[in-house]
Amino acid sequence: MPCLVISSPPAGQLGAASASLLHAIEVVLHQRHRASSAIEGCNAPLRPCLDVHQGATQGLLELFRAWLNLRTRRRGRHKGTSAHECVTGQRVHDWLTRLGYPPSPALT
Repeated sequence: MPCLVISSPPAGQLGAASASLLHAIEVVLHQRHRASSAIEGCNAPLRPCLDVHQGATQGLLELFRAWLNLRTRRRGRHKGTSAHECVTGQRVHDWLTRLGYPPSPALT
C-alpha cells in the first residue's frame, strides 16, 4: 500500500506556526491506522450493481453515492442514522424524497 510522504519545504519558508502545524499533521498520519474496511464498506454494496449493469456510468455512480450517504444504517455503531445525518444533523426519512422525488405512499 502506498505511503503518504510529506516533505518539509526548505528552512526559512515556513513560519513557526506553520512548521508546528506540519509536524502535528505528520505525527497524526504516522499514528493513524489506515484500513481497507472503509473501501470494502463501499465496494460490497456496489459490486452486485456493477455485475447487473455490466459497468457503471457516472450517473449510476452518483445515484449510488447518494443512496449510500442518505440510507439509514441497520446495524453497527451508527444504527438508525445516515452518513448525511451524522454530518448535518438533519434526519433523512426517505432518501429519494431528499433527491427531489415525490414522497413514497408508504411514508405518507
